[in-house]
Amino acid sequence: MIDFINYYFDLYPANIENIDDRYIFEVNLEKYCFMPYNRDIEELNELIKINKQMIYNGSLVHEIIFNKFNSALNNYNNKYYILLRIYVNANKKVDIKDILCLLNETNIVLNKDEIYKSNWIKLWENKIDYFEYQMLHMIKKYPTIYSIMDYYIGLGENAISYMKSVVPNYNGNLLLGITHRRIGINSTLFDLYNPLELIIDFKVRDLGEYLKDAYFNNINVYNILEFILKEYYFDKLNLALLVSRLLFPTYFFDIFDNIVSEKIEEKEIISITKKSSGFEDFVCNVIKRCNLQTIGWIAH
Repeated sequence: MIDFINYYFDLYPANIENIDDRYIFEVNLEKYCFMPYNRDIEELNELIKINKQMIYNGSLVHEIIFNKFNSALNNYNNKYYILLRIYVNANKKVDIKDILCLLNETNIVLNKDEIYKSNWIKLWENKIDYFEYQMLHMIKKYPTIYSIMDYYIGLGENAISYMKSVVPNYNGNLLLGITHRRIGINSTLFDLYNPLELIIDFKVRDLGEYLKDAYFNNINVYNILEFILKEYYFDKLNLALLVSRLLFPTYFFDIFDNIVSEKIEEKEIISITKKSSGFEDFVCNVIKRCNLQTIGWIAH
């Protein structure tokens, strides 16, 4: 690996540490990470554009480094890798302040009439269809999941219905920004500022996922919610999107995927089910706190 880095980047680290297929090293007190590129190749040019714009705007995002052949993509041992220069304390756990700081770096506006060009509803419908199909073929293998699946499918369908109903009822602009597939309480600043994990989506996405993860890990989400509302202004339209995001049980489907891929055992899902009614109370609190359209079946 040292020879590869020497030749392709004219960088000469004293040593390189391999951690989970990420190669970490320092040169002249600057930190680097040579890591796999696992996204579609077609997305790379857009990621590079976003990366350059964020750096120009003063963001702490990791910088994508081109090799001496002016390519960001590197073939090493028949796998694609990207070299990143790191500007943050990569091991620090993310908190809500860090997420809001990143949200402040972008302010992309989508006119509300274009909402149905967003893919949340389609992705959620596809996720539910996929889950139902999988369970039809795995009833005997996962009896616990099968016994509770109707509840979480219902949550997903209510999230879709709520999003469809509230968007036409509130004036405002749908705010898009730099977000991630998942950001949770165990995410680090390396994860937050990793350009290979960035997506463009509604700004409330990361906030919703962080709140869900915090709740199911026994963290006081009411305090986090109050901090968000104090530090960042969202109009009712975007707050309604946040409620939709909170309603959709990504935490359940993520655990299901991990069970099917045999990363964890089925019994791990029980800890989620025990806390679900309390999470309904939290979503109801968000709706009341923000004076949003109510949902009959969880109104208290």
